[in-house]
Amino acid sequence: MATNEALTPAIMGRCPCGASSIAIEQMPKVRFYCHCTICQSVYPGNYGDATLMLAKKVKVQTPDTIEFTRHLQKGGLERGTCKSCKHPVMALLDGPGLPQLAFVPAAVIPDQADKPKSARHIFYGTRTVDVDDNLPKTNGDKASMLVFTPSVLRVVFSG
Repeated sequence: MATNEALTPAIMGRCPCGASSIAIEQMPKVRFYCHCTICQSVYPGNYGDATLMLAKKVKVQTPDTIEFTRHLQKGGLERGTCKSCKHPVMALLDGPGLPQLAFVPAAVIPDQADKPKSARHIFYGTRTVDVDDNLPKTNGDKASMLVFTPSVLRVVFSG
């Protein structure tokens, strides 16, 4: 889980019911839409609308209100949802040789914040509805991970 060290929060994020909150040190630079079947089951709607940042840039303000669950037996994200409203608050990923990453739903970030624009759709092959926009759409597990890797590296090396 993200550390509870003091941050200088630029943004306070909350779930829809307000019970769960996080402090984000700086606005994320990466945003994407994920159509994997797990995101479809965790996020309201047909896909996940998430941002990506280093986990050390996020502090859980209300740790007792968030339940973290790993939906895959091996690896994968540890997704945190509000115990009250069941909406996603943040997810964490530990990758080999990488710092811990945090995925924060765009809906958790206040509307008045200058959120990044989404860059692409991943795992589009498992979508439940077609999305009519001009963003690139990538099907399949391996292809989605491959096209998403530069975004991960951008976050890791931009600090």
